[in-house]
Amino acid sequence: MEEIEAITVGANLVHRIRDPKLQEAAESVLSKLQHIVPKELRSYLASPRFYVSEGDAVRPEGIELLDVRNAIRSCRKITITYIDEQGRRSRRTIWPIATIYYVDVTLIAAWCELREDYRHFRADRIVQSEVLEDRYAADSGPMMAEWMAKRSQNS
Repeated sequence: MEEIEAITVGANLVHRIRDPKLQEAAESVLSKLQHIVPKELRSYLASPRFYVSEGDAVRPEGIELLDVRNAIRSCRKITITYIDEQGRRSRRTIWPIATIYYVDVTLIAAWCELREDYRHFRADRIVQSEVLEDRYAADSGPMMAEWMAKRSQNS
């Protein structure tokens, strides 16, 4: 029962992050579970005994989160037009390494060629994007480790 509840809560939490492709995938998982869980437990999938709020995340319009996930998997650079918290616009080429989903905002962790450092970009502040053919080092393990170390220093 706890495993069914965990999967159902997780699938419902995906709706909070406003990523349409992940939402479709979560619905697909729940649909498949309907066919494999014991009959007496199926009602818990159809009408769970808990509620997950909608959350406050704004759906990004200038970038597709699926494109970001694909760029991370294939180590492709992305050019973005970004508006910072002061409303300043900049064009940057980034090397995306992780997507960070919070309840109220989605961030893209990336190496920024302009700043020559790791940065976090709010997906809702990206007004335009393009996944490039250019790639960065396919073994992004060291990049991820370096980013994680910097994150823990800043916490």
